[in-house]
Amino acid sequence: MSSDELDTMARLYEAHADAVHAYALRRSDRETADEVTARVFLVAWRRRASVPTEPLPWLYGVARKVLAEERRGAARRGALRERISSFDARRPAELPDISDVELAAALGRLSSRDRETLLLRYWEELSPEQVAVALGCSRATLAVRLHRARGRLRHALANGERTDDTCAAGAES
Repeated sequence: MSSDELDTMARLYEAHADAVHAYALRRSDRETADEVTARVFLVAWRRRASVPTEPLPWLYGVARKVLAEERRGAARRGALRERISSFDARRPAELPDISDVELAAALGRLSSRDRETLLLRYWEELSPEQVAVALGCSRATLAVRLHRARGRLRHALANGERTDDTCAAGAES
């Protein structure tokens, strides 16, 4: 990238970042508006050759799409939270009311295998058979993994602690 391109992008940001942020802030909270603004200018950077001469309307269009993605993501997280709360009907107490941040943090404390198992099943809404195929394990192995991963997620949500996967890797079939 040439220094002229860098200067052009810097001028674009300086000229329009406040307007894009204000646009996003009128439609979301401050944290989301910050994220949207960053993503809009990342798109502008990646598509710098196609940024029009009059960039602000185009930037608003990108911001509108990014905000829509954020809303879809929030809806998916809400649906995931609902599915997670119904993991185990035998459990006497429901999951506490958790925020998206708490859920993301708890998922982040899980092992990558537990996290992927839960996300494929409950975020991507794959059937257990499809998850088993995606993970390359038997349906029976998946049932055990799901059971353990749900328990570790409940523990991570309740305690805010890292929950390492202690299963032997050889348990796969």
